[in-house]
Amino acid sequence: MSPGYLEESTVNKQRVPTLVLPALAICFLVCRLISRGLKRLPIGVDDYTLIVGLIFVISIAGINYAATYYGMGRHMAAVMQEGFNTVTYMKLLYAFEPLYITAVAIIKFSVLLMYNRIFPVRSIRIGSYILGGITLAWLISVDLVAIFQCTPVKKAWLQQLIPGTCIDLKVALIANGVPNFVTDILILTLPGRSIWKLQASLWQRVSIIGVFLSGSFVVFASIYRFSLIFEVDMNDIPWTIADAQTWCVVETSAGIISACLPTIVPLIKLLAKGVVTTATTGLSNTNSRSRSKSNTHSKLARDGNGDSGNGHELARLESRGGLVRGDNYNAQVESGGDNRSRGSLHLNEHGIKKTHGWTVIEASGDSD
Repeated sequence: MSPGYLEESTVNKQRVPTLVLPALAICFLVCRLISRGLKRLPIGVDDYTLIVGLIFVISIAGINYAATYYGMGRHMAAVMQEGFNTVTYMKLLYAFEPLYITAVAIIKFSVLLMYNRIFPVRSIRIGSYILGGITLAWLISVDLVAIFQCTPVKKAWLQQLIPGTCIDLKVALIANGVPNFVTDILILTLPGRSIWKLQASLWQRVSIIGVFLSGSFVVFASIYRFSLIFEVDMNDIPWTIADAQTWCVVETSAGIISACLPTIVPLIKLLAKGVVTTATTGLSNTNSRSRSKSNTHSKLARDGNGDSGNGHELARLESRGGLVRGDNYNAQVESGGDNRSRGSLHLNEHGIKKTHGWTVIEASGDSD
């Protein structure tokens, strides 16, 4: 045992991503729902499915975070020496695996449902049914293995405290991991052919494919988590399984984020366009006020010796710094027909009303 062995800890390393990634997943899902609201689209089955998936992600994140208070991220020798409740830790570990598998499967179902909504073509539908069936079979089989890994079941968390038998957990985790990342790859590439056949420019098609390929990080996370399983030592579980368990949270959170990206692109474009419009309008108004002020001073110079009434009015304007009060009028574009007398225009492709503002500068003097 090397010096400092008992003091080694990866607790903070486990806690930070456990908190940050699910929080980001929540933000992206909220943006997805807002985007659908802006487009006046109803919440779909894929949205509801993803919400359920997020609940499971939050659940495993909570379990993972709690596990750090019961020894996860520390060596087993330190856990025993410092009096951590190992039974509670093993209960948390026991609950984690089936919840993680369920979260992964539900996210995959949501993505497949989204594909069917966006690409209503036969090839996507058939591919979704096949991959959905494989995922469902994987979900049921792996959850059953995780739940009944020991005989009696409670030996999974009581370990050496009671007699009984358990399967080799490490071998089971490795066997379960292969179908996971293989189906991830197949789901990721499923819409590629349909996207490439779209009647759009090459750049547009590449951009759309790029958005969908953002899910490649999920594949990376799945494969990386799978590689960490080989480092698990059943004699030092709290230390050696910590990284793999935390990457389960990273993988599922990334799955939520990736599933939201294709649906929030319109919202991102709208926000970006709003920022540009606001900046442009502000600059235009500043230039207009500058020109108005310059014209007022020029008029003062030209008419200083003119009619006494006009000179008196201009003098009052000059005393206000050459600026006159005005009101801000808002013109709102409504949907409907081409009613030019009401200022109606067609809505954009997102169905968003755009409100433009103009600053009207008008001089008003006292009548003589």
